[in-house]
Formats: sequence, C-alpha cells, structure tokens
Amino acid sequence: MKKKILLILLLLLFLFFTSTSVSTDIQPKIKVGVSLMSNQAFFKVMLEAIKEEVEVKLNGTLMVSYAEHSITKQIADVEEMIDNKIDFLLFNAVDSEAAEPAIVIAKNAGIPVVCLDVDAVGPRDIYIGSDNYQAGVLCGEYIVERLQGKGKVAILNGNPVSSVRMRYNGFIDVIKKNPDIKIIAEENGDGDFIKSVNATELILENYKKIDAIYAVNDPSALGALAAVEVANQQKGLFIVGIDGSPDAVQAVLNHTAFAATAAQDPAKIGQLGVKYGLKLLVQEKVPNTFPVKVKLIKNDNAKGFSW
Repeated sequence: MKKKILLILLLLLFLFFTSTSVSTDIQPKIKVGVSLMSNQAFFKVMLEAIKEEVEVKLNGTLMVSYAEHSITKQIADVEEMIDNKIDFLLFNAVDSEAAEPAIVIAKNAGIPVVCLDVDAVGPRDIYIGSDNYQAGVLCGEYIVERLQGKGKVAILNGNPVSSVRMRYNGFIDVIKKNPDIKIIAEENGDGDFIKSVNATELILENYKKIDAIYAVNDPSALGALAAVEVANQQKGLFIVGIDGSPDAVQAVLNHTAFAATAAQDPAKIGQLGVKYGLKLLVQEKVPNTFPVKVKLIKNDNAKGFSW
C-alpha cells in the first residue's frame, strides 16, 4: 500500500515538473507591423517576402496597412499598430520628412523601427533599401551611352521621398559630366501611371524633339510609354525607368520605347527588414543603413529576369 502511494506521489511530481517545463518554454508569438505607402506591385512582392519570414518561418502575425500616399493615414495606422502591441515596425514612408511623427510615436513606445525602401527623418533604427543613387547612375550612363553623349532628355520626377531624391541625384550627377546632353523638361508624375501619362503628354505637346525620358520608377515609365505610343510623334525616343517590375521587363522584351529599367530586389528588402527587426528586439547592434544592389535590365538580359 505504501509503495503504491509513493508511486502515485512520484507520478504527480513528474507531471508537475513536466507541465511547468513545457509552459516556460512556450514563447509568445511575434507581432510585426508593416506600414506601406501603397499596394503597387513592388510592395506586394516585398510584403509576400515579409509574410514568409514572419507567418511561415516564425509562426508570427502581421498587422499590415497601406497609407494610400496619405501621411495623415500613415501616422494613424502606426498609432493603431502600437495600440495593438506590435513588437517592431517595418515602415515605408509616404514622405521622408512628414513621416517623422510616426517614427517618434513608435520609438517613444519602445518599438524598434526599420525603414524599408524609403528612409525617413527621425530616430529610426535602420534604413534598408535599394542603392537608389546607383540606380540613377546606371540609368544616366545608359542614356549617355545610347545617345553617344549628345541629346535632349526629359525627366519624370516623383514623390518627395529619399529614394526618389537619390535616384534623381544619381542621374543628374552623370548628366552634369556630359554637357552636350540637355535636360529640356521636367514634370512630376508622382510615381503614378495615370499622372505620368498626363505629364508626358504635356511634355510632348511643348517639345518637338525629345531623345529620351528618364522616369524615377516603372509606373511612371510605363505611363510615359503609353503617352508616347498614343502620340506616335517621337520616333527614336526611348524611355528608362527604375524598379524591374514584371510589366516593365515585358515592355523591354517587346522592343517598345521602354528600353531599360534599373531593377530592385523588393523580396530581399523585405527579408532583411525582418532579419534586422529581430536583431533589434534582442538589442543587437545593427548598421545605420543597409544598401541592396541594383542592376540594369535591358533587352539582352531581360529574358528570365523576375523579382
């Protein structure tokens, strides 16, 4: 009888310590906030990579919002994420300067902030994005080479964000070294297809001879292509963009006026965002910025390329 009681007691102790051990090993699921400026194809690819890292590999959860190019909405979205107790924030600013309050709010709540694709003013922890300056340089060099150092160029500029400024600066720095290439027009396509169609139509109406159009992203370049094809008045004109989007690559392959695009890697940017967000959670030291390489896609290397 005593032996039976002893065995029961030992079994109860074993169950107690086993259950205690199991409960202490259970970690709370990670929750990541993702604030994106829009749902363009580039950001969709980035988000899929983030989902793979967080939901599949970490069994965590995502809270995703699209700011729809509204800084007011973006700040409100971040506030809602903080109320929902996110562990870290992956932040793609609508406006590099105006986004500062969103970053300050997150940091004041003790939440690490990783800026993706667009850098922002404020106490963010790290910026991960394409080497946008180099993207502008690659486009500039392509235009210079194709025009053999002489011609007239129009620019479709974009949103007031760091990535666009760097693309613009890289391009301008190349053109400055080639005085026989003249920038004769500049309009803001706002990174949007329809707006860029309208902006290009305005350029074509005002200038009889244009040799090339440089657009700061592929939606703008595709808008320029649509306007040029409808106008059918600019023989020899070619267009260069930045992103490496599927539609842009196909346009290059189809031998349209869209001749080249400096390709980014949105999936890698998303993956790195999660990687460095996790490092920040354990207070590991991270670099201030992490540039991701770009490459120029032309007709001779476009086949088989994809994000």
